[in-house]
Amino acid sequence: MKQKKILVVDDDPDIQDIVRVALKKDDKTFITASNGIEAVEKALSELPDLIILDIMMPRMNGYQVCRLLKNEPLTWDIPIMILSAKYKEKDRLYSMSIGADEYIVKPFGVEDLIDRAERLLARHPKEDKACPVAARALVNETTLLSRVNSLLDRKLQEMTFLQHITRAIVGTFDEGEIMRTVLQGIKTEVGHRRSALMMLENGALKERLSLGYSPKERPVIEQDMLPELQERKEAKVFEGRSGAVNQRCVVPILFRDRLQGVVLLERGLDEPPFSADRINLILTLAGQLGMALENANMYRAKLQLSITDSLTGLFNARYLYERLETEISRAKRYGHPLSLLMLDIDFFKRFNDAYGHLSGDEALRQVALVLKESSRETDTVARYGGEEFCVILPETDAPNAEVIAERIRKTMEQHPVPTGAGDESVTLTVSIGVAQMPPALISAEDLVRIADKALYQAKFAGRNTVRIFK
Repeated sequence: MKQKKILVVDDDPDIQDIVRVALKKDDKTFITASNGIEAVEKALSELPDLIILDIMMPRMNGYQVCRLLKNEPLTWDIPIMILSAKYKEKDRLYSMSIGADEYIVKPFGVEDLIDRAERLLARHPKEDKACPVAARALVNETTLLSRVNSLLDRKLQEMTFLQHITRAIVGTFDEGEIMRTVLQGIKTEVGHRRSALMMLENGALKERLSLGYSPKERPVIEQDMLPELQERKEAKVFEGRSGAVNQRCVVPILFRDRLQGVVLLERGLDEPPFSADRINLILTLAGQLGMALENANMYRAKLQLSITDSLTGLFNARYLYERLETEISRAKRYGHPLSLLMLDIDFFKRFNDAYGHLSGDEALRQVALVLKESSRETDTVARYGGEEFCVILPETDAPNAEVIAERIRKTMEQHPVPTGAGDESVTLTVSIGVAQMPPALISAEDLVRIADKALYQAKFAGRNTVRIFK
């Protein structure tokens, strides 16, 4: 059995001894380093299976060592366990953000140390690695610090990019805009031949946005990959699936550990493979995307509740006035006609008294159903209050509005309404007032007032009729 090699980095010899004694078994060998420069040198030359790393050390601290090794192709996949006296949550979070796999606070429990170390060792690839012959010649303090500074510059650029994207996507609740911003941002910062954003809907992935695909090509993700993405919460990288693709990267979009979708990136034959730090950047961005989309969904749900009548599912009076103001402005700007229907259920109190309020609620829902089925997609149907309803008819003059109103009236008088007494049903009638926007109209309230007067005229005429305001 191949012995596992553990690099213990700490400027305190006693800590080195404690770790060695705690983890000592026949299947392990140990290397030690007492400062950051020595740690990087031994990591590159020995390629250990696990690195146990202190933070506060001379010449180069543990943060710098961790960041450097996690961005070095030879060492990026070696598990790193931070062992530090820093106990604040921000220190742990920062360590994990730069690539550390575990974080243990000193003084530590030996059993905890053993358990975490064994878990990391079991995860690390078991195949032998070829040690770089020239590693020692390449490693010195000047070159290492230069590389650290270069990494810091790159990380600063990444942070600036992430801040820019985050500000853009949290500043809107438009899902389409959020997706476009993220996918275009990835293309600009990371680079790829083509990409796609696919969201999980009813257990299946549905393409929502793509860049670079021809009309005949569609991005495809295997459904059996989803459970693994959900469980492991990390990106999967594959060799190209076609002659023009060098590499495919599938990044999960998560919110509170729940898979929402994936980002698919593909690089062509003339492009380099995705590096570990680029993949980590995309993972971070996908996390921001997941949170932004969830916020957009929550906002949309709350907005829907605020503008919807809970009984009928129609828009409420608040939204009616907002929409009416918009349509009035549009009608004035383009010179289009605009009409409003206001209708009332005839003798609704009698129905309630005879069959009860639960049956009355069902009657209101049935009226709402008739209105939705009898209206056009461009129309806005709302419950005004009680047994009164309104329909906004854009680009419609009074004669055409009267035709629509008459269709609603006839449909309603033939529509069965359950009474709640077994299979018994009755029919209800409605009175409808029609108002066309006059040239001198000032506000939505004015048009509603005109429609209300037309409704009164319909009731006065004997109900179950349509009247245009005159």
